[in-house]
Amino acid sequence: MELRELWKKLESDKLSKPVLGAVHIQKKSKHPVEKLKRAYFISTLFAVFFLFCFIALLFLFPEPIVRFGIGVVVVIYVFFVYINFKAYNRIDTSLLFDQNLKSALEDTYLFIKNNIRFQERFSLYIYPLCAAAGMLMGLAVGGGEATKYLDNKWVLASLVVVPLILTPPCWLLAKWLYKVSYGKCLEELKQLITELENPN
Repeated sequence: MELRELWKKLESDKLSKPVLGAVHIQKKSKHPVEKLKRAYFISTLFAVFFLFCFIALLFLFPEPIVRFGIGVVVVIYVFFVYINFKAYNRIDTSLLFDQNLKSALEDTYLFIKNNIRFQERFSLYIYPLCAAAGMLMGLAVGGGEATKYLDNKWVLASLVVVPLILTPPCWLLAKWLYKVSYGKCLEELKQLITELENPN
């Protein structure tokens, strides 16, 4: 029963009654696991919103090369929606007392850390593609057809150089957003794990 008492001490909100040995965190709980799950849900909603925005852009730009660029961005967003939704379903807010609670929390912590690290690294490859697609849309809006500008060596150079220049600040911004979205909750979860390791 010491584990139950420790859990109640660490969790400020009330938990629902155990069912078959499980403790279910309430929907409005301030528990870090529940907050992390909500953060992934919100992140998935944003990804879905931008996915539909880019799908809509496909119908606004009939030029094949521009559509190809937008199509690449659409595929990228589909991938991120899948990754975030899969992570959302992977985070379990039903914690079993008849199993090792500390191990379950550690698994959740490591899974989220690795998932964020994967997304950060993967982003380094997709930012240049997204930036190039944006430049193609800009050329199409500004001049009517993006293709006619591709004979210009300076335009071609810009399609390579500008995305490479934009990638580092975009990556740093994304890293900061991950920290804002998940950092505090991960720190709280890590502290909770530490408390379980040293209950006294």
